[in-house]
Amino acid sequence: MSLSSDTVFPQEAARRPRGGTARFRAGYGARLAHAAGVTVYESLEAAEPAWRAFEARATGTAFQSFDWLSAWCRHVAKDMTPAIVVVAQQGEPLMLAPLAIERRFGLRRLVWMGGKLADYKAPLLAAGFAMSDAEFKVLWRHIRRALPRHDLVMLESQPVWLGSPSAPLANPFAGLAGGAAPDAAYVFDLPSTFEAFSQRYRAETRRIDRSKMRKLEAMGEVTFRFAETAAETLEMTENILARKAAQLAAQGISSIFEKENYLAAWRELAALPEERRLLEVAELRLDGEFLSGSIGHIRNGRSTLMVHTYDPAKLARLSPGRLHLLKLLQSSIERGIAVYDLSVGYLPYKESFCDTPMEMRNGIMGVSVAGWPAAAAIRAQLAAKRFVKNDRRLMALVQRLRARLA
Repeated sequence: MSLSSDTVFPQEAARRPRGGTARFRAGYGARLAHAAGVTVYESLEAAEPAWRAFEARATGTAFQSFDWLSAWCRHVAKDMTPAIVVVAQQGEPLMLAPLAIERRFGLRRLVWMGGKLADYKAPLLAAGFAMSDAEFKVLWRHIRRALPRHDLVMLESQPVWLGSPSAPLANPFAGLAGGAAPDAAYVFDLPSTFEAFSQRYRAETRRIDRSKMRKLEAMGEVTFRFAETAAETLEMTENILARKAAQLAAQGISSIFEKENYLAAWRELAALPEERRLLEVAELRLDGEFLSGSIGHIRNGRSTLMVHTYDPAKLARLSPGRLHLLKLLQSSIERGIAVYDLSVGYLPYKESFCDTPMEMRNGIMGVSVAGWPAAAAIRAQLAAKRFVKNDRRLMALVQRLRARLA
């Protein structure tokens, strides 16, 4: 579906009349946005029918689903005002952008909904959505006219594309003014068989993996299983999150897994009924004792690993975390899942699965006198963070210092 600025948004609407009262000018901007097919919902309840209907057929991630972001709003972001943008052409939705206005340090900031509960922040797009950067900038002007007033645009953690590596759909927001985010994402296509997947590793690596699994099985009963009921999903989720929080704390890293409001959101997601279930939770155990656990989700043929933890005190020489991940990949392939996503952030093991990380982008823009210096400071901070994260020696030093302080 190719869109053009001539057909979707009237070009004459790009000019705002001079003079008049502030109220008139704001109302005129809203009318222009409406003429361009832009609607802004300022509550979840108002957006829910259109949102649920569109997400069922849209390209995007589970982090932009209504259930995911409504759980975040209820438990984490109670002080934010939703500004959910729907762009339609001839009554058919083309894009849904779950945005919000937050107040921080006296500034009104336009952000993606989801916060730290969403690894990816992006719109939902209609299949075949296509728009040049120039066309999207015209649309963006209409969107901003329709949004509540704000001083700063902070569109962080944006993937440059949605969909799959073999059939990417460009994320139009990633082309707005900004730069590369500190972390990349690790997304890759899966072959039709696990044997074909295994061939990407050297024969020695495959031999070592098989040997470790045999040694583990010789020690007792090895079980790898997914949670099946809502109650089981909730129980396993709480156990894995508690272990992950402890694992990070031992490294000197504070995390959302320690915060009750985020844990409440995770519990709500874990308790969703089967027909709307988002979480996929799995554990690897030896004679009933926990070795490794994971929390992920599956949407539209894409499996995303969000949380992965293991007990470092148990059988570290047999790499239970890696064996768990191989089980996840094998299960995904056997179920016909086409894309696997190890999510955002560098870890050495991710490079062994994904040859070409996906760039993530941040769009930080000041749009008022108060917002301009704040945007410059935030961009500088993010650039410094990216510099450190992309220098392995510096990052190792930071990790050692954090662990020592812990």
